Amino acid sequence: MAVPRLYVPSMSAGLERVGLPADEAHHVTRVLRLATGAAVRIFDGRGREWNGHLETGAKRGESSVIVEGDATPVPEPKVAVTLAIGVLKGDQMDGVVRDATALGVSAIVPMETAHVTVPPRAWQSGAAVERWQRVAVAAAKQCGRAVVPAVLPVATLENVLATRADTMWLCAEPEKSGPGVISSGNYARPHFSSALVLVGPEGGWADREIELVRGAGGEVLRLGPRTFRAELAPIVALSALWTKWGW
Repeated sequence: MAVPRLYVPSMSAGLERVGLPADEAHHVTRVLRLATGAAVRIFDGRGREWNGHLETGAKRGESSVIVEGDATPVPEPKVAVTLAIGVLKGDQMDGVVRDATALGVSAIVPMETAHVTVPPRAWQSGAAVERWQRVAVAAAKQCGRAVVPAVLPVATLENVLATRADTMWLCAEPEKSGPGVISSGNYARPHFSSALVLVGPEGGWADREIELVRGAGGEVLRLGPRTFRAELAPIVALSALWTKWGW
């Protein structure tokens, strides 16, 4: 059985014992049913990881970890990729966040674009973003990653384009796009440290949005001859980019 990995954002170097957040304490005692002394790993979501063992508290629901030493985390990609994607329906957006976390993005920005069909009331309260962040945490725990990407508040395309990145690409349907990510040699051996990858919602990109990206210095790319579903496109794009850039 693999050693359970626990997300403890309060963890910092030098601590010999750290209390588990309530949800993690519940998970190890009520779901995994780990006994005192069980081996665990904890990570802070910022790239560090430690070995330890579980210590069950005297009070119901309290647990902590006795820290035994540093653990070597899974390496992060050399390029910090921000994935900006038009807001999708609940399960689809959850899937994008889960898979993009496993594929190494550093941040995820849901976008309000011209063809987003999800009504604003579904994400304006902030509850949706909180849920997506929980999905990112769960994905990091499962895939062995010590970094949890930030899921930022829903933004407009204009606001996203105003953020700083060394390079920027918009993934569009075949009839609206330029060279393919895999077939072009322009994306190998990156000389940059950050990238912004933009993917539209189910309805794709409006022509005005594509021109905005071009005007901001971004490239418009296609992922091949077929039109992918919105939740599949970012996975294809990220896989293609890591193939060219190396991990």
